[in-house]
Amino acid sequence: MEKEQWQGMVEATLPSTPASAAWPHIASFCALHRYLPSIDVCELAEGEDGRPGCVRYVASLAPGTTTGEVGIWAREKLLEIDHDARRLAYAVVGSSMGLGSYVATMSIVVGDQEEEAKEPGCRLVWAFECEPVQGWTRDGLLGYLDGGVKAIAARIEEAHAAASASAVVVAA
Repeated sequence: MEKEQWQGMVEATLPSTPASAAWPHIASFCALHRYLPSIDVCELAEGEDGRPGCVRYVASLAPGTTTGEVGIWAREKLLEIDHDARRLAYAVVGSSMGLGSYVATMSIVVGDQEEEAKEPGCRLVWAFECEPVQGWTRDGLLGYLDGGVKAIAARIEEAHAAASASAVVVAA
């Protein structure tokens, strides 16, 4: 008997950030804590950052902690990274969240070239396939990831705006 699998996809628009400027933020595999506000720790656990096979440790501190107790954590292995396609795939290889098999991709997507020339923006797409997660519904997981993808997009937009503003100041 085949195990039930959940699949889904969430996305967020980055209206002012070109794909070429957004991708380095996603490609920095061990920098997730800079873009996902719910992550307090993201560090290289194995291998070389950005190379398939490397593993990152991500954690969120327990709410109200004053001594840094970890609330939830995961170890995530980079399966592949394609800089030309602006896409990476990773798998959760251990966690405190009840995740069994979980594989996800994060991609920076633009429309066709004509569309990209008119509008500088892009989309961040986070797709996943996993076994059902104990204590969650598929819709609950989608809602959680939707909040995450929107937060990541907002942080990348802020970083791009700040970099653009400093480039203007330097050029002036």
